[in-house]
Amino acid sequence: MQSMDIEAKLKELLYEIDDEIDVDEIMAESKLKEDVGLSSVAMIYMAVSIENEFGIDLSDANMNDLVTVGDVVELIEKYL
Repeated sequence: MQSMDIEAKLKELLYEIDDEIDVDEIMAESKLKEDVGLSSVAMIYMAVSIENEFGIDLSDANMNDLVTVGDVVELIEKYL
């Protein structure tokens, strides 16, 4: 799966978590908390959604290291 496809799917997941997120404004360099507006709880929902959608296990990933949307895409690529 290509980075663009992963990013597009991630945007869909983020919208499912919070339908007030403007996915058209999200870019790879968008910061998850500051720009996208994810809370700590939403970050957990995002991780679970990623695991379910992509069939990967993120239990050993440090979610605190994820700052941008691009960081999340890279993490998904690493586990695929």
